[in-house]
Amino acid sequence: MTNPNSKQGNVVVLGAAIEDLSSIVTFASSSGIPVEEVVEWVENGTIPSARFADFIMVDVGKLRADLLNGKKEFKEGDYDHD
Repeated sequence: MTNPNSKQGNVVVLGAAIEDLSSIVTFASSSGIPVEEVVEWVENGTIPSARFADFIMVDVGKLRADLLNGKKEFKEGDYDHD
C-alpha cells in the first residue's frame, strides 16, 4: 500500500480537502456568475470561503454540504465567521 502523504513524481498528494476549494474565477466561470459578483459574495460573507496567504478560495465543500442539508437562501453575512 502506498503512503497517501508521499511524493509521487513532482506531485504531493494533498488529500480530499483540497477538492472542496475553488478559485473565485473558476467558481464564477463554472457557475455562469460574473467574477465581480462572486468577489462581492465572498467579501460580504454570502458564500463560504477560505484564505490561504494571499489567496481567497470559495469553500465549495461547505457550500455543497449546506445545500444538501436544505439551505435554500444565502444572505449577506451568513458566512462572516467562517
